[in-house]
Amino acid sequence: MKTIHAVAGILMRNSRLLVAERPKGKPYSGFWEFPGGKIEQNESGESALKRELQEELGIEVMAASHLFDHTYSYPDKIVHLEIWLVAEFSGEPKSLENQAIQWLTREEILSLPLLEGNWPVMDKLVSIF
Repeated sequence: MKTIHAVAGILMRNSRLLVAERPKGKPYSGFWEFPGGKIEQNESGESALKRELQEELGIEVMAASHLFDHTYSYPDKIVHLEIWLVAEFSGEPKSLENQAIQWLTREEILSLPLLEGNWPVMDKLVSIF
């Protein structure tokens, strides 16, 4: 089975987390997730995080720390996800890849159709924060 290595950024503002809806035409469209993407060959997790958030949200990550890793098995692939807390960034996040983004409370996020692999991540985040 194919394994994908990816990163997700946890951005917080006023007790709200930034989440993004997967765009139409992509697998799992309509589901919500934390912003991020695939780690390219020979790329570190932190470099991938900075690149992905620049591409998706137009922000520059100034400070980030690795929180934990999570591996989730989907029917067609295994996703190994590095979760990073983005402590400081410059710019205002905006959608650059035709996907909705929202700052939501944890309770609001729990009412969304979250991508399956993000549920355990949300559980861990609740215990950390």
